[in-house]
Amino acid sequence: MSRCGRRMVSSDPSKSIICDLPTDILHRILELMPIKYAARTSTLSKQWSQLWYKLPHLVFDHLFFQYVSNIGDSAARIIRKILMQHTGPILGFHLVSETHVLSQSDVDKCIILASNRGIQKLTLNVANDELYTLSDSIFTCAMLTHLKLSRCIVKFPDGTQFPNLVSLQLEDAAIDRSKETTLILPMLETLELKFCVDVDYVHIVSPKLVNLSMLSSYTITFKCFNVNMIFRKIKHLCLDGSSLKNLESVPMPDRLDVSLNLQSLKICELKISVKRIICALCLLRNSPNLIELDIDEVVKVDKTVYHTTELFDYLSKAEKEVSEALKLVRTVRLGKFKGTSTEMYLIQVILAHSPKLERMIIQQKMQKLERCDEILKELISYHRASLNAEIKYT
Repeated sequence: MSRCGRRMVSSDPSKSIICDLPTDILHRILELMPIKYAARTSTLSKQWSQLWYKLPHLVFDHLFFQYVSNIGDSAARIIRKILMQHTGPILGFHLVSETHVLSQSDVDKCIILASNRGIQKLTLNVANDELYTLSDSIFTCAMLTHLKLSRCIVKFPDGTQFPNLVSLQLEDAAIDRSKETTLILPMLETLELKFCVDVDYVHIVSPKLVNLSMLSSYTITFKCFNVNMIFRKIKHLCLDGSSLKNLESVPMPDRLDVSLNLQSLKICELKISVKRIICALCLLRNSPNLIELDIDEVVKVDKTVYHTTELFDYLSKAEKEVSEALKLVRTVRLGKFKGTSTEMYLIQVILAHSPKLERMIIQQKMQKLERCDEILKELISYHRASLNAEIKYT
């Protein structure tokens, strides 16, 4: 047996070939383990002990909290102990508790300990009875590049700056509305807002933003696209039915004052109505660079005969607008497909008015095999404006 082979099967766990791997790879291996197992490696040898105490990314997720519950210990005490014994920089700190309750004080202490160690990535999702109020210590973390906050109250001091932040995700968060504030994010590329309250009270300055997702959060109107530079520069936009409903709350222009830079548009839970379709077409027609359209789900179809009939009537008369909206689209994805007549008609319209289309991806939502065959046969029979268009039905 070779020397390397002998080392791989050595009875001494501290002298296996894995120990010769670079430190960053060993840290990555530990990060992929549940944290309770990563901690146990510190007993193998001095080398593994040093690796554990300098682990750059700490993840306290459901597996950790389940383990704590099983042994009847205090999660907050264990987290604080790990943080206080840590001897290296903490580049990532992720606290995700779906069921385990942590007090405001407990979370504050954890964040303070982590924020003084050069933190770059922070995830906070605490399942308390009341929303957690974000600690002010967060706003001193100038090295943050990724910030994900869920179920919390955020009080941004006016003029708050995160000079290195690349991604900001807020979910089920409430913004303090006592006064309007300015949030300066010069490097921000991705902004996701899901089910947030009072986001309108924050003025975000982010000249490099390219990805924007707003689900039931922000009162967006067509006026925003004309006056707010953020909407003019983004390349990838995700909206939901509520956002489209807000768009239709003001008179819909045939044209915006400016062209948008969108390359892709995703619509989640598209609730069928003529006004919403007109809003979507307006965005598409004012986006000369758009090549991808993603409709995550068409909902409430075939339940209101009036809406369905009205939609069919409008689309049959708006061929010019539809053709202009779809003239450059290359990829279309329709998710959670149920095979309703309204969905089938939308697909028929898209195929007939997309001369550049290359892929139509249809992802079904539970269909019987016989029904799948029927749907696929009908889809293949539809006229296609593009001879290169492929239909992928999964």
